[in-house]
Amino acid sequence: MTADMTRRTALARRLAGLSPDQRAELERRLAERARTPAPGGTARIPPRAAGAGPLPLSWSQEHMWHRHRADPSGAAYSVPLRVRLEGDLRTEVLRAAFGDLVAGHEILRTTYGERDGVPYQLVHDDAGVEVEFADLRGAQDTRAEVAARLAAEAARPYDLAEGPLFRAVLLRTADEVHVLSLVLHHILTDEQSTGLLLARFVEAYDRRLHGRPPAAAPRLQYADYAVWQRSGPAGDSAGAGLRRRVARLAGMPGEIRLPADRPRPPRPTGRGGAVGATVGPEPWHRLRELAREAQATEVMVLLAVFQVLLRQESGQDDITVTLPEAGRVHPDLEDVLGCFFNTVAVRCDLSGAPSFRALLGEVRARCLEAYDDRDVPFAEVVDAVTGGRAESRHPLLQTMLIFERDGAGRPVEFAGLRMTPLGAPTAHRGARAKRDLTLVAVDQGDTARVDLVYDADLFDPATAEALLGRYLSLLSSLPTDPDGRLGA
Repeated sequence: MTADMTRRTALARRLAGLSPDQRAELERRLAERARTPAPGGTARIPPRAAGAGPLPLSWSQEHMWHRHRADPSGAAYSVPLRVRLEGDLRTEVLRAAFGDLVAGHEILRTTYGERDGVPYQLVHDDAGVEVEFADLRGAQDTRAEVAARLAAEAARPYDLAEGPLFRAVLLRTADEVHVLSLVLHHILTDEQSTGLLLARFVEAYDRRLHGRPPAAAPRLQYADYAVWQRSGPAGDSAGAGLRRRVARLAGMPGEIRLPADRPRPPRPTGRGGAVGATVGPEPWHRLRELAREAQATEVMVLLAVFQVLLRQESGQDDITVTLPEAGRVHPDLEDVLGCFFNTVAVRCDLSGAPSFRALLGEVRARCLEAYDDRDVPFAEVVDAVTGGRAESRHPLLQTMLIFERDGAGRPVEFAGLRMTPLGAPTAHRGARAKRDLTLVAVDQGDTARVDLVYDADLFDPATAEALLGRYLSLLSSLPTDPDGRLGA
């Protein structure tokens, strides 16, 4: 669970403790706020017109739809969310709470069809979502049985046209201990939405337990956003941003020459693996200090080091790495469940043996440029840059850096229960490879966790271990002497 997720569940717990009068006043104020203009004078996103025809997909959803069609049997785009619940859990209350969640959020009861080659989304009155239950108290090895069931849930394929695309399983492991598994297709969710979903579950459970009516449905649903994005100012802004992004990527090399152990197969299988290690307190502190001195962020320093590694491995000076971006480009979208993520590309020139500090300045500038155009659909960027002939060896599809702040292990108490997030193990995270190499860095406070997820069609585990080792060595040495030359 991320820090954002923990914050949202804690907030939901506090909201659940309000008196009826306090809650009524809060809901009145929220309703009043929904009628006022968004901060900074930005026009509010309107709900879609009633009775509208086939609903379009957002750009992020369309990207996920195409990726699913390319690999409909795989689990690369399953998003698992697991928590341990300790205490007097009322299973009937939990089921009712999830019913309220699905009723209040259209995205959880949406499926996806195709008409004349164009995908659309269909919101159902009832998604048929059930909370499956299994009592494992009598299992010979409860821990192994839980692990097997969680892995099986994450690996189950989806049918986007049939649904449901949101699955919930409750496993009882002891008299007052349960494991709750939620698995969603990525077309429904993103990282911020998983935290929001847990917060809404906490509130819904507390309301049901104490006999209060379900929370009012939000003013804005995800399909409202998709209609707005396709028809409003967002589309005009993205058009200009696309031209800027394509100009910045013009003339980039056709691939990054990575030290693969095998030739690239004609069709990627997505088979992956992962290796990982911990960055200790001293190097992590130095990295943060350098970021502050350069008015940069941790992810910018991590990215600069990654680009140095890729330069050393490929012998190329023109290096592009992609980064995920939250994609919530309007204040109205902060609390909407759905798939908003986007991808941005950061291209840097490492020629001329610059110092690491100079490279970091370049990375910072290129990141800020990319973030300014974060509303441009990444799929359109790839098509424009490659002329619609993108292959997995293209730099825009080869590497990615993901940075997260870890909120895992921090329990939340509500309604007589103690909820503790259970992180997905690295082995699962690396079970499917979406890029040749994906570097995942997790800020754990005084330390950091770094995982290198690799395409097992290309790399052996030993090669991945060696690449990670060289990255960690650079991560320790470069911030120590940031003014030293990087070498020819």
